[in-house]
Amino acid sequence: MNTLPRAVTAQIFPTPDSYNALQCHWSSLNRSERRHDLSAAHYLLYQALRGKDWRKAFTCPSNPRKLANGAFAGWVLFCSLNMLHSRFSEEALLAPFDGLVTLAMLETVRRLLPAIRTSYPLRPEQFAGGAFPFDAYLDKGTLNG
Repeated sequence: MNTLPRAVTAQIFPTPDSYNALQCHWSSLNRSERRHDLSAAHYLLYQALRGKDWRKAFTCPSNPRKLANGAFAGWVLFCSLNMLHSRFSEEALLAPFDGLVTLAMLETVRRLLPAIRTSYPLRPEQFAGGAFPFDAYLDKGTLNG
């Protein structure tokens, strides 16, 4: 599953207005000087909250020299997913959202996203042409079930 149905996305937000408030906040955040404090993990979280295919924001390194020097293992995609699933990163991850994204919302997103702890079982060839060897969201159907 690469995007979430609206019914599932609606379960992430406490009220319908909170979805719109998040979009407005994110827009103003990206127009402010605070945009320089945002990491790839923040963008991943924002797209996941909205149920979008967050994988589109990541391109696998393809330079043979960089790959030979470990660029694949250090790819920001893996770092961002690990940060999103890490308990130690919660405060830094939620800070730019100024309370609009709660820990409960983050927990819900964590249940929907794959946890790729290490890049070792994956190979750069699996990402050729923008393909991904995993879906953006785990098939949860609804969050209650």
